[in-house]
Amino acid sequence: MASHAVASVREHIAYQLLYELRDAPVGRRTLQARTGLTESVVRTELEKLESHKLVSFSKLGTALTARGRRFLSEKLGAIIDVREAQLKNLMLDRYGRMAHVRGAADGFSTWLYRDIAVREGASAALFLAKRQGALCFIEEREALAKQNPKDSEILECAFPSLKNGDLIIIVFGPDKGAAARGLWAALWALVSHS
Repeated sequence: MASHAVASVREHIAYQLLYELRDAPVGRRTLQARTGLTESVVRTELEKLESHKLVSFSKLGTALTARGRRFLSEKLGAIIDVREAQLKNLMLDRYGRMAHVRGAADGFSTWLYRDIAVREGASAALFLAKRQGALCFIEEREALAKQNPKDSEILECAFPSLKNGDLIIIVFGPDKGAAARGLWAALWALVSHS
């Protein structure tokens, strides 16, 4: 959301809300439950998004406008899926959120994005890349399946369209909101600098 027209919106929160609206209109309480954001933050950010004509309100809930859909496609098109992290051995805190990002693994700086997530309240973050048909920690070349076959299988099933060069970002937190804020801050930084 680097354009001046929408610079006043807290960008990673806006991205998170726009992503949640991608399929159908959603009510504020549902958005609050999905995102871990407070009701007042959801309401305030949706009002800002409406002022930029990216969303509209109706009895069915908040929906993306045509402009919002174009913006979502342009800015977040590389984000294939975002979901809860339900891992066995790699869970580094009580809650986790993870995202599949198309073609983002090359030149990825883990420390930078980990710091961004932690500044938003996350407790930890993991970054995996698909390389030569196998998931690996971004800093390593050894397949995750050799070290941790259960979580490797869980991730491959969660993100069945993974291709070589794709990235999985997993962010953890003591509560759902911290994990989600950390993930979306990292995603915002990634897509805004690509």
